[in-house]
Amino acid sequence: MKPLPTSHLFHEASRSVDALDESELHLWEQDPPYNYVEPATTSLEECFTKNMVDVLLGRRWRLAKAVRDERTLRFTNGEVQGILHEIADVLVGCIHRWTKVVSRITGMEDSSRNRAMTECWLYWQAWDILADTKEVKVLKNGDNPYCI
Repeated sequence: MKPLPTSHLFHEASRSVDALDESELHLWEQDPPYNYVEPATTSLEECFTKNMVDVLLGRRWRLAKAVRDERTLRFTNGEVQGILHEIADVLVGCIHRWTKVVSRITGMEDSSRNRAMTECWLYWQAWDILADTKEVKVLKNGDNPYCI
């Protein structure tokens, strides 16, 4: 899997909800396919879309970190089985959503913003599924997946 972005925008969005204007990101939080009006393809638009992907991934990283922080506290309190059940439910939902979205997006334009944001959604879902799967494996081995 390719690594997360390293851009300034990604890092700012991953640190704080107040760091950047995220008011337009709600459009891309719902499941694809996206059918928004496409802007003209220009180098400025391509740069804007890339920046938006970085901000959205940074935001999702920040939200995922909040979940990990909460699970760390629960792990410390001995709630391993509860965490495992929660992750199992999340994984089932993610895989179901992934399958549904993939079946609905075939035939999308390859160079559109809607396509780029769909790929961003798919990338994050894959990243989240992989991270949760690794977390379950460590927990089932009796180890602490939250130690740094």
